[in-house]
Amino acid sequence: MGWEGREGGAFAKSAPHEARRQFACPPAHGHYRDIELEYLDPDDPDERRMLLEAEHPELHRALRRRDDEVVVDGRPISPRLHIAMHEIVANQLWDDDPPETWATAQRLTALGYERHEVLHMLGSVVAREMWNVLDSSAASDPARYVAALGELPESYFALAEEPNEPDA
Repeated sequence: MGWEGREGGAFAKSAPHEARRQFACPPAHGHYRDIELEYLDPDDPDERRMLLEAEHPELHRALRRRDDEVVVDGRPISPRLHIAMHEIVANQLWDDDPPETWATAQRLTALGYERHEVLHMLGSVVAREMWNVLDSSAASDPARYVAALGELPESYFALAEEPNEPDA
């Protein structure tokens, strides 16, 4: 269930919107929450969310228990927020809005980054834009958002290197 190994294959030969949508939410197999994943329709936003959840087996228990925080790879994360960020990015890709999101995903994939890491990079831009809006009470700025996409992957790795500062 993933994008790995498909570059240059069926996705590259399909219609542009199909490649974009399969990157956002690739076909899945197996079961999640007693549902056969191949029968879910990624065109349906609720079913797309379930497909995105299914891609995160490390979060299944926490999502089921509604845990506020879990530690994954030594870092605390909010399972619901993590899936919500994936959902925002997947919806942007699905709807091609903004189109620069898909262009950035293609650029990062061409640089050798794996699909899931690309989604996290794109999500970091979403998170930064949300923070800017909430912190300044200003409207979202599409130009700032597109510019931030252009700063990937460097901005993503710089963000990861920032020290966590305790609240004052």
